[in-house]
Amino acid sequence: MKAKRYFNTTGFCRPEKHYMLDPLRNQSVIFDLIEKEQYFTIHAPRQTGKTTLLHALANRLNKEMNYISTVFSVENAGYKSIPLPEAMRTIIESLYEESTKFLPNNELPPKLTGYKKSHNLLYMYLSAWAKQMEKPIVLLLDEIDSLYDDVLVAVLRQLRNGFQGRPKQFPSTIALVGLRDVREYKTKVRPSEASLGSGSPFNIKAKSILLGTWTKEEIAELYSQHTKDTGQIFSKEVVDRIYELTGGQPWLVNAIANEIVVEILKRLHKKNNTRSRGRGERKFNRQTRHAFGQLNR
Repeated sequence: MKAKRYFNTTGFCRPEKHYMLDPLRNQSVIFDLIEKEQYFTIHAPRQTGKTTLLHALANRLNKEMNYISTVFSVENAGYKSIPLPEAMRTIIESLYEESTKFLPNNELPPKLTGYKKSHNLLYMYLSAWAKQMEKPIVLLLDEIDSLYDDVLVAVLRQLRNGFQGRPKQFPSTIALVGLRDVREYKTKVRPSEASLGSGSPFNIKAKSILLGTWTKEEIAELYSQHTKDTGQIFSKEVVDRIYELTGGQPWLVNAIANEIVVEILKRLHKKNNTRSRGRGERKFNRQTRHAFGQLNR
């Protein structure tokens, strides 16, 4: 029996489980950057679909079989007291572990045995991986902004140092993903008057991509998936009001729909007698308006 889809409010979205919009729609610029072997950044506030986009992108690239792609987070190395060599080891451990979820055994990064802690371990590890692979590697690095001070600078410097060797000796494309454009973190690492030199690692990217919020039409498209599955209708009036309240912020759009469908409408159904159920569009609209009114209280 096929599982019912639902409005997701925790973690990244999966098309087989959740109502969702294609995260790669209107993102042709990303594929253009990958084709041109560029490094770029993706940034947006929390809970706006960054991780969902990364997983969709890696899965598509791997399915098309022209690239080797994986998503991994550097968050485990994101605390101030971590020594630099330990941070590098922690990062490649995360890369290897997450790669097992995306890639077959013959495309995985090298085994971790033999790689000791060192300041330039990330560069050596990525270089060794790229040299072993026939296909170019697209690396999607999440939570870059979780890194502090010299660890952040060291990661960016190693990625910059490998840039000229791509695609045969280093990943051909790297996306750095976080809450803000990576260049905005320069002042987090160095005072504004201090220079990192002409080879500043913060000049690593070709383009910065800001993920936006949803339009009314996109909200309606998302909700129409629920209507198709269940018959429950979100009227234009309700969609307009949800857009007004949320500004199209993806998590809020999902959270309100989930509250209406899972909590409020169930309570309303319990109050109705059985003869009042299944009377079509007008009843569904009336219930949804009522539910939305309760949500606003």
